[in-house]
Amino acid sequence: MTFFKVSEPKTLFSQQVSDARQLFLGFSQTKTDLHVVSVGAERCGQEYKVDREKFDFSVLELVAVGEGTLWMNQKKYPLSAGSLFYYSPRVSHRIECAEGVEMLKYFMILDDVETAKSFSQLLINGVFFRQISDFADLVELFELILANAPVSSPQTAPICSSLAQALILKAMEKKEGLLTHQTRSWTTYNRVLQHLRKHYLRLKSVNQLAKETHLDPAYLSRVFKSFHKESPYVFLMRLKMGHAASLLLKSDTLVKDVAYELGFDNPCHFSRSFKKAFGVAPEKFSGRFDSK
Repeated sequence: MTFFKVSEPKTLFSQQVSDARQLFLGFSQTKTDLHVVSVGAERCGQEYKVDREKFDFSVLELVAVGEGTLWMNQKKYPLSAGSLFYYSPRVSHRIECAEGVEMLKYFMILDDVETAKSFSQLLINGVFFRQISDFADLVELFELILANAPVSSPQTAPICSSLAQALILKAMEKKEGLLTHQTRSWTTYNRVLQHLRKHYLRLKSVNQLAKETHLDPAYLSRVFKSFHKESPYVFLMRLKMGHAASLLLKSDTLVKDVAYELGFDNPCHFSRSFKKAFGVAPEKFSGRFDSK
């Protein structure tokens, strides 16, 4: 595997972004199936512009919201929600937002050799572009990588690599399709999704979520389920129960304290929800992982 030296990790990131989550995982020192160097999500301002003759790494990007224009090897591609593209090292590329329009996009910076193997059947002159309509699951995978990347653990790199591989396989199976009339619905879904991820600890119901996002509850549920394949309440409970599980693995954690932290007024309601999610009462959950 070929490794490239970059003097500063920040040189991997564009400086013309706001509301950015950019995580640098480091450069691989051993040969792996796939190595994620960096991952991020960034809101690109109207003046956003990236213009490179080459780049030392492979990059996979997904536009979630907004419009723009992409050039790879001097070939022009229109960007909109659902634009998925990949460029290899040394491929010239230029990315711009449309006039008066911001873009929200996800990106992964990857090693060269093993990534190229994954895309080998789809690459033409080192690039790949596909416009897809059903990309909510790709956003979920990007979000999972972003959630796991900051964790300080020997398993962080393998987990992120496995998720990246899953994302690439999902990308390869996607068919061409324009979002067209769904663009506004996707923007609404993404806004609700980000609100859920940020405030799930205190949110208690879909009605509360709808009030805070200024949407009709029935419309919110319909739009969310059309992209996410599950109701917003089910997803909210999944976020809460996942957080609860991590808290219960800590020693001397009281179930009632976890319940209140997650916004449950009644610990019994929390216990029922937890058992429904994991098949075991919260009081017995940590015992399953006891080394004794």
